[in-house]
Amino acid sequence: MSLLFKAEFLRFSRNPLNLRVLAAFSVLFCAGAIWAGVSAGAFRDRLVQRQQSWLQAVEKLQNAADSGAVQAAPEPWADLPALGGLVLSVRQFDLLNPEIRILTRSRYTDGRNSDQVYNPLLLEWGVPDFATLLVLLLPLMVVGLCYGLVQEDREQGCWRLVCAQTARPWRLVFAALTVRFIAVLAVAALASLLAFALDSGIDIRTVLVWLCLIAAFLSCWIAVSALLLLLPVSAAAAALGMLGVWLITTFGVPAALSWAANSQQPMPSRLTAIVAIRAIDAEIAGQRDTLLAAWYQQHPGVNAPADPKALPRQLTSLPANLELDRRVRPLQRQFDAVRQAQFELMRRYAFLSPALAVLLNADQLAGIDATRYAAFVDAVNRFEDQWRDYFVPRLMGGGKLTADDYRAMPAFDPGALASGGENSLGIVIKLLTTAFAGLLLAAGLRKYLSRP
Repeated sequence: MSLLFKAEFLRFSRNPLNLRVLAAFSVLFCAGAIWAGVSAGAFRDRLVQRQQSWLQAVEKLQNAADSGAVQAAPEPWADLPALGGLVLSVRQFDLLNPEIRILTRSRYTDGRNSDQVYNPLLLEWGVPDFATLLVLLLPLMVVGLCYGLVQEDREQGCWRLVCAQTARPWRLVFAALTVRFIAVLAVAALASLLAFALDSGIDIRTVLVWLCLIAAFLSCWIAVSALLLLLPVSAAAAALGMLGVWLITTFGVPAALSWAANSQQPMPSRLTAIVAIRAIDAEIAGQRDTLLAAWYQQHPGVNAPADPKALPRQLTSLPANLELDRRVRPLQRQFDAVRQAQFELMRRYAFLSPALAVLLNADQLAGIDATRYAAFVDAVNRFEDQWRDYFVPRLMGGGKLTADDYRAMPAFDPGALASGGENSLGIVIKLLTTAFAGLLLAAGLRKYLSRP
């Protein structure tokens, strides 16, 4: 068997077309890896700079508080920490909102906190994530390298000689597919290692999990190639069959699962939510004075001013903002809840589409999957409540904030969020099981190999 592997390796490496295919895809993957690594590094640098700016702002407030010249609550940022697989799904952090500012006023109706302006067309058709690039192009790479592996020899009349020289021609096909599997995996692994090396937040466990996912993903496509190569069809028909499987599993099955998830858990109407938020805002605006008086009654330990209306507007509106958030949060949370439910359903049946399974796990390894993001939003809401419970009574009481108040203020702790990649081993096992089933089915077609 070792002689067969050696012969197939020489045959593969001495074919200039195979080397060109490897070189072309290597360039594409390395370019995507460099872009992903640089983007991930820029994202992490931005978070570090924001943290440094926050510490400097707090230090200034403490120094100013010592002189008695400050009565204001700082506005920190609650950031969703990216995990070791950030390079796999950088663009997902741009689509969602992993950076939420904690305010005493409502962040749901404050138009001053607008997101970054971008071109939707460029965002949709820009450089894909590194994980997306791999799952889209690796199957095409396998198709190109396996094209005509058996059928071409049969069409040229060479396969009859091969069958006459060996009693088990399937070993030759197995050796050829193994050589191609190793070649494709080596290209994907090197590009992945390049991407991870450019990210300062590299995690060895994440790298190993990702390489296992890619190996299982490629095993599925090698099994598909083996199945179609052994059929008594022409090389063009086998290639079209592999392309058809690629289209169905990469685009058709995910679209069907997305439709099923949306049918089972339909996404609420954003227009309805906007109308409801505006109605709540208008209703609370007419109850501002009533809510202000009710707040002081609920907090007897806070000294109420003789004329509450004489307070600055940003203070008189605090109770109204608290009531607004209390009623608006459920409207906003339902979107994350539905997205999480859809994600869980698609992950449950992701084994039907190897590409979808890899992408969903890439989001988990990056730390931007729907489940983790929903937990992040809940953590932000809890921290915002703690923040307001700490500062609002101090502000409403009219007292001056001291440096000790700033030192004792609560801090956002994202440590309770999931670490990501918990279900990757299960997906790897499912993909390997699918690949093994395909190889067993291909083994049943060995009888067609002896046909000229």
